[in-house]
Amino acid sequence: MRRGFTLVEVLLVAGIIGVFATLVLPGLTGGSQPPADAVRAMLEADLRRARSEALMRGEPVVAVAEPDGSSWWLGLARSAETELAGTRRWFGRGGLAPMKGARLVVKGEADAEGPRVFATFDALGSRDDGAPTFELRGADGRAVRAWTLPAGRTRLGE
Repeated sequence: MRRGFTLVEVLLVAGIIGVFATLVLPGLTGGSQPPADAVRAMLEADLRRARSEALMRGEPVVAVAEPDGSSWWLGLARSAETELAGTRRWFGRGGLAPMKGARLVVKGEADAEGPRVFATFDALGSRDDGAPTFELRGADGRAVRAWTLPAGRTRLGE
């Protein structure tokens, strides 16, 4: 009776494990980098919605971000801290669920304490003249991508 494995059997199993590792491990470790294009598309869609909400309601609507970059939302200009129903976007939840720990840092002319208004749409749907910069950071805190929101626009520029 023979006990043990031949060299060919050991090499075959090692090869199968190696192939499996090369296919699976990159997918597991790549989760720390948020897909920047998805964040950009969602932010632009929310800016277009802010314009539509302002036109529909006949009053100014603002886009607001948490100072720590964990979320953003749309609100009425008279009560920016209160989000319009269904407009808050949290990293790690909903459409941003795969990006847990990511942050969207908003920079502009005047950085203030508390929630930060980064775009205002008047009752006619026109956007303010501000040009904030957004920096998407991964869960590790490193910058992934940066964009600028040109004055009067809803599309982000590189």
